[in-house]
Amino acid sequence: MIQLIQNKQDYNNDLRAMLMAFFPGKKIVEKMSEGQTVELVMCVHYENNVTNLSLDTEDGFRARRTLDMDYQIRERFRNTLKMAAYELLCELTGRKLPWGDLTGVRPTKIAMKQLRDGAGIDGAVKHYMKEYGVSEKKARLGALVAEREISLTSDFDFERDYCLYIGIPFCPSRCLYCSFTSYPIAAYRDKAKLYIERLKEEISVVKDMLHGKRRLVSIYIGGGTPTSISHELLDELLSHVETVFDLTYLKEYTVEAGRPDSFTEAKLKVLKAHGVTRISINPQTMNDATLEKIGRAHTSAQTEEAFSLARKCGFDNINMDIIAGLPGEDIGSMEHTLKKLKELGPESITVHSLAIKRAANLNRQMDEFAGEIHRDTDRMLDAVGGVAASLNMEPYYLYRQKNIGGNLENVGYALPGMECLYNILIMEELTDIIALGAGASTKLTFHKENRVERVENCKSVDDYIDRLDEMLDRKRKQFP
Repeated sequence: MIQLIQNKQDYNNDLRAMLMAFFPGKKIVEKMSEGQTVELVMCVHYENNVTNLSLDTEDGFRARRTLDMDYQIRERFRNTLKMAAYELLCELTGRKLPWGDLTGVRPTKIAMKQLRDGAGIDGAVKHYMKEYGVSEKKARLGALVAEREISLTSDFDFERDYCLYIGIPFCPSRCLYCSFTSYPIAAYRDKAKLYIERLKEEISVVKDMLHGKRRLVSIYIGGGTPTSISHELLDELLSHVETVFDLTYLKEYTVEAGRPDSFTEAKLKVLKAHGVTRISINPQTMNDATLEKIGRAHTSAQTEEAFSLARKCGFDNINMDIIAGLPGEDIGSMEHTLKKLKELGPESITVHSLAIKRAANLNRQMDEFAGEIHRDTDRMLDAVGGVAASLNMEPYYLYRQKNIGGNLENVGYALPGMECLYNILIMEELTDIIALGAGASTKLTFHKENRVERVENCKSVDDYIDRLDEMLDRKRKQFP
């Protein structure tokens, strides 16, 4: 257990994130209860222009830093404090983190600003390393991704263009690591039709809210697993989308076919008939023992069959998601997965470092799996990068999550021209994301004010069905 003592809470989230980066899964408390023992105490005292930071452990480690800076000037002080905490934790643990003191979701924003200010790739790399303690390897990855993102979004009108996200919150089964809004389709099959009816209603009303000359540039249908629903319902939904929205300016249309056990030839033909340009087939791993452990109700052979079926149906832009650091897997496991993916030859590969989410079953079963996860994760990421390069893919988007294994990252690799623009636009918060369905979160960007407003939908399928009018009212109040 870790105790974090502060006389002010201004930077509480930053310090907690730093502690969790070094000690994932450790409980962090402010006050100790009777009978509790603590392994580490971090104490921060803010006083006018002097801040004192200390670390003490039960086995006698002691380290101190004094910061001569006004803590109320947040823009200057925040990273100074984070770097001081990072250096003390490096001293305590004897290790450095690949992303240094960066704990945010979007580290590429830093490089994008540097590049737009004329620093160049090498300048952006040096800035990462000097200001944030980022390793040269990760700094160069971040700078290269930022350069690619700027290039791919250069012809967008960020004030006028928008993306549409549609959520289908059903899955064949719930995976061990999943924290998304997801309900077993077998139990909700009778409600799926009613859900689609309400979703169509939200689609129609929201289209009327989008005043002015807006341009829909990307549609992304995710979940859950959208292909969990029947091909008839899928056809009904996609027909409504193309009836309601102007697709003249659409640059891409993605559907997460996702689980190989969720789609059929009939469903793939529906997607193709409605102009879907990109699908994801997400094995997460090609090791059957791991698939069984994490609750995936399919085999690696089914993944290969699903891929072949998608090719047969004419899909020439297929993404495959994999996860580094799954329970029981090591570098050899990842090399096997990559060998299989290379044989299939997708147009893009997205690798996620395993994140232990609060709502996931994995978090609740950590005692069972703690010794099996986060092994060789950074080596796995390197292996993915190597195979992606051998397939002529380039890294084009990057983001991070809370409680991510090894304080690492998620990276999307794609053949030139096969990138998912939606992934860039949502991660870098460049355009409005109009999100529909249970658990969907609309993000409205106000570039002049440098802020983003969220409009959340209910997560529960039942609440979404019963309270749609309430969610539409939320949107009416927030939409410009």
